[in-house]
Amino acid sequence: MIFDRLAPYYDQFVDQDLNDLYIKYIDKFGIKGTVIDLGTGTGPLAVDLAQKGYFVTATDISTEMLERANNNAVLSNVKIHFFVHNIVDPLRQVYDNLIMSSDVINYLDNKEDVLQTFQNMCAAMHENSIFIFDFIHTAYVEKIHNFQQDILLDDDVLQWRVSKTNIPNQIKHTLRFGRETETHIQTTFPTREYRQLLLDAGLTVIKKKRTDERVIFVCKRK
Repeated sequence: MIFDRLAPYYDQFVDQDLNDLYIKYIDKFGIKGTVIDLGTGTGPLAVDLAQKGYFVTATDISTEMLERANNNAVLSNVKIHFFVHNIVDPLRQVYDNLIMSSDVINYLDNKEDVLQTFQNMCAAMHENSIFIFDFIHTAYVEKIHNFQQDILLDDDVLQWRVSKTNIPNQIKHTLRFGRETETHIQTTFPTREYRQLLLDAGLTVIKKKRTDERVIFVCKRK
């Protein structure tokens, strides 16, 4: 499963600056009510929001990640509801704030799945809900291509390699721990195409923020 091998060390790679932007935008554009954090990983953003008084649900496709996220919630003395979920599958209730941080959307490799995911978000929103997500922009794909780093993690050395595939705007991450190897693929699309897919799903962008790596969209129902 994606990230299962990395899960014990995932907290060391959390982008707190990105999480702080999400909190800022939820506080500014959202409602002080329910939040669902899709692709929560080990739950750092979910925990931060629960500590601020939001009623938080968090999902991930990896059970290993969710186990560690639950441990982090317990250690932080906050209550978060966790469940396994794939973002291309519908949600069963409506939320005030829906978030999908740290380029979760880039694990979908085709526009049909991206559109389905956006439709799922729209169906789980009321007229005042917000949906915030981010994606790596195409210029960053060129920048990170051929990235190589060896990282000491406890008694393991993580060899992290990034390379482009034959598909435009797609990169492959190869994570090697000794004899174990895990790979995963990220695919992105031009900003204008994400905007159009959002419109096709019934959503519109009310705030855009570009960083060195990502574009962040805050969206509402049309």
